[in-house]
Amino acid sequence: MRLKIGELLLKEGLITEKQLEEALTLQKAKKKRLGKVLTEMGYATEQQVARCLSHQLDLPIINLREIAIDKDLLAMVVQEDAERYLVLPISLDDKKLTIAMSDPLDHNAIDEIRFRTGYAVNPVIATETGILEGIERHYGVEDRVYDLMKSVNTYQDAEFYKEKPVDDKSVNVESLYKLSEAPPIIKLVTMIIVEAVKMRTSDIHIEPREDYVMVRYRVDGDLRDILKLPKRVQDSVTSRIKIISNMDITNRRLPQDGTSKLRLSDREVDMRISTMPSLYGEKVVIRLLDRSKGLATLSHVGFPDSITMPLIKILSQPQGFILVTGPTGSGKSTTLYAILQQLKSEIDNIITVEDPVEYRLDGINQVGVQESYGLTFASVLRSVLRQDPDIIMVGEIRDFETADMAVKAALTGHLVLSSLHTNDTVSTVARLVDLGMPPFLVSSSLNCILAQRLVKRICPNCKVEDKEMPGMVELEASGIIRAYKGAGCESCHDTGYLGQVGVFEFLPVTNKLRRLIARKAPEEKIWAHVRSEGIKTLFEDAVDKVNQGITTVEEVMVKVPNIRTRTITEVRDEAA
Repeated sequence: MRLKIGELLLKEGLITEKQLEEALTLQKAKKKRLGKVLTEMGYATEQQVARCLSHQLDLPIINLREIAIDKDLLAMVVQEDAERYLVLPISLDDKKLTIAMSDPLDHNAIDEIRFRTGYAVNPVIATETGILEGIERHYGVEDRVYDLMKSVNTYQDAEFYKEKPVDDKSVNVESLYKLSEAPPIIKLVTMIIVEAVKMRTSDIHIEPREDYVMVRYRVDGDLRDILKLPKRVQDSVTSRIKIISNMDITNRRLPQDGTSKLRLSDREVDMRISTMPSLYGEKVVIRLLDRSKGLATLSHVGFPDSITMPLIKILSQPQGFILVTGPTGSGKSTTLYAILQQLKSEIDNIITVEDPVEYRLDGINQVGVQESYGLTFASVLRSVLRQDPDIIMVGEIRDFETADMAVKAALTGHLVLSSLHTNDTVSTVARLVDLGMPPFLVSSSLNCILAQRLVKRICPNCKVEDKEMPGMVELEASGIIRAYKGAGCESCHDTGYLGQVGVFEFLPVTNKLRRLIARKAPEEKIWAHVRSEGIKTLFEDAVDKVNQGITTVEEVMVKVPNIRTRTITEVRDEAA
């Protein structure tokens, strides 16, 4: 009996039964290869899948970058088939065609290639990334497009008309170039940015003070004073940053936004840059987006097991409204991007509306909001709905018009994801109603609400038990039975923390909850129902992460709101 790829990975101990169940649920909805779903979820790497298949099936793994493929072989398997089945012909010996496959258990592909070529097929293993790179390198996309263009009709009776262009004033860049391009200033700005990247900084703040300029880095959610610069270099440093981000260096009275990129060895970092006039000069903030880190997958966001499977089942639904809530800096965008990576497939048209586009996602159509040009969330969303979308991500619900269009899109066959600034899941319902949404539309469209916060993760290299945990008696009443902390080491720059992790509150919208929302039930009654259903609050999830040694008591007390834990008896009394 032939084992399937999921069973092989399970047998080798690379994934758990629960992870396989979650991947299979998502695979059925999105019709992706199971190995691809597992790698996108972060449960296994391409190399692990390949090694497991190699060991179990006794097939070699090959590196396609080291192999030159003859053009006659490429003619045997046309590019359309290579892309459809994710295969690449390698060699032909004694009427046996050797092909590289990411999934050698795909017997339909093997049979199809055997039928089309007339040769017996000998599969070998390569990663999906390697095969896609090989297809692009050996077949040549440009040649195929050129050949296609030669066979297309000229359509001489067709003519395009251009709309009248929008008036755009040319940028006037003048005097400050000389100062900003002095070698010491170039080195200084480069040093500030490169050191920030090395320290895992998310944002650089360059803040003019009365007698000096302060450079601060935001690391793991907290700002740290890094460097004091003399006041005399303020203008030249600001101008240098404006030059590398295509801003107007002569304009110091109005806020400006720009972008730039940094290549550092094998890393590429996107920079989003903002300037704003302040009392003592222009303040500069640089958001760093390190592409080498990649985007978080659902498994790496930090969801507890009680959330992962219900969320995946909701993501498998073809329509509805999914909301991620929390204050600024709570990781909402990271969660939305992780969800989009899971939803991405060849059969769906996914469009995002963002302000701004933080990460570029291959295979997804992303639109950036530009309010200065009239491109608001609502106006772009209106156009998006005419683009035949299956899945829509709206970066943020800010007003009634955006909320109204998003809800109605969710009710008319689209899966809509968005974010909202609220404290918890239940208050999100009241916030939508406050924006002007009728409760019956809110109840009909919502699939689930996910509230979250970010807390700092204890450095694993210096983690020790916190035996002097403050307020032990009070904390034990909250469910904290043990606590840990970071002693401080070189890896975490003696802070005791390394990275951040999410704390979550997940509210699936059941039929009973829909009825409560439609009847305009007060928050207290909705909370009573939610607690009776066993939903964990943000604070309870944070307590679990303290007990597991993931974060500290101090982080939870400062960053996570404590909605009191109610007993079942209290809930019944309140509901009555």
